[in-house]
Amino acid sequence: MSKEEFLGDLRSALSGSVSADVINDNLNYYENFINTEIRKGRSEDEVLDSLGNPRLIAKTVIDTTDSSNRRTVEENRAEDDRVSEESPGVWPWWLIVLVIFIVMIAIFLIINITFYLLPVILVLVLAGFIVKLFRNRS
Repeated sequence: MSKEEFLGDLRSALSGSVSADVINDNLNYYENFINTEIRKGRSEDEVLDSLGNPRLIAKTVIDTTDSSNRRTVEENRAEDDRVSEESPGVWPWWLIVLVIFIVMIAIFLIINITFYLLPVILVLVLAGFIVKLFRNRS
């Protein structure tokens, strides 16, 4: 068995049982361990024989992994779907256009109502002022 086969077997044995972080951590650990031992002068076969069966290593990792880190493939997919559906702070383009359109209509209506009511308001204020003046004189 080669290093690549060992790591591939380990990855496949861990997949679906633990999180991607746990898988990557273990793959990095064993790859670094194998490389370090080879640099020390041991052969790849010796190192891999000393490690044993990658499926047994995977079982040990799965058994010792905290249950909060255990994830099935379905849980990972469900989490990805939920996150992509919620995506806080990201609005679809049509919703942004709709909000801008509604704000523009609101501003337009406020300006037009003010423009048409301003003469009426001025007349009412002026009439109130004149009435007040005549009441004070009598």
